[in-house]
Amino acid sequence: MDLSQIFSLGFWFDLHTTGLSTSFERGFFFLFALFIILGSVSRIMAKNKKDDRFMVKAYKYVGQMFMTLGALGLLWFFFAYEQIYFFGARFWFLVWLLGLIAWIVWIVRYVKVKIPELKEMGAVKKEVNKYIPKKKSKR
Repeated sequence: MDLSQIFSLGFWFDLHTTGLSTSFERGFFFLFALFIILGSVSRIMAKNKKDDRFMVKAYKYVGQMFMTLGALGLLWFFFAYEQIYFFGARFWFLVWLLGLIAWIVWIVRYVKVKIPELKEMGAVKKEVNKYIPKKKSKR
C-alpha cells in the first residue's frame, strides 16, 4: 500500500468508495467491536462502583462514548464494506476520529476539573448545612 495517499485530501474526501482490503476489514471490525465491549465493561463497572457517585457518572460517560462510537463505527464499516456512495466515504472515519478525540477531551476535563469542583462544593454545602436547623420529626 502506498502510504503517501493518506496525506492527500483527495484520498480522504473521495465520495466513491473502494473496497477495503481483508486486513483492514478485520482491523476495523475488531476495533469497533472492541469499543462496544469496552462500553459494556464500563457500564458494568459503573453499576458495581457505588461509593463515589461522581466516578460512577464518569464511568457512564466512558461507556456511553464507547458504545456510541462503536455502533457508529460498525455502521460506517458496513457502508464501506458494501461500497455505498457517500455513506461509505473515508471522510466519515475522520469525523469518527474527531468525535473520539473531542469526547475523550470532554471526559478528561470532567474527571480532572469538574469532579474536584463538585466535591469541593459538596464539602462547603455540608459545612454550611450543619448550622441550619433540621426539621423536627413528628411522633
